[in-house]
Amino acid sequence: MNDAFIGSADSRFDGSVSIAIVTAVASKRDVDPTELPPLYEWIEPDALDALFEPTRRGGPRRGHLEFTYDGHEIGVECGDGLEITVDGVPMVEPVSTADAGHSSEYRTDA
Repeated sequence: MNDAFIGSADSRFDGSVSIAIVTAVASKRDVDPTELPPLYEWIEPDALDALFEPTRRGGPRRGHLEFTYDGHEIGVECGDGLEITVDGVPMVEPVSTADAGHSSEYRTDA
């Protein structure tokens, strides 16, 4: 299995669910994220990120979203932690939703 970090160049997650999804799909395909088509052709990235941001009071959001991105079934589960799946396979280690908007390391398992 390929261990890769999801996030910015310094191997830290920047809290952007949309970037984490593109990075997870790229990892699954073993390609650079820039080789994938823009996520906005399937879903609005800003709305996706806003959906999973902490509440105005700083509490975690809870919810589940599924959509298709470039032939892959994507699942985002936000409860006690944040989990992203690609084609039913968890791609990111779940982390506390309290950390979801902060710099926390996420690793793919693909």
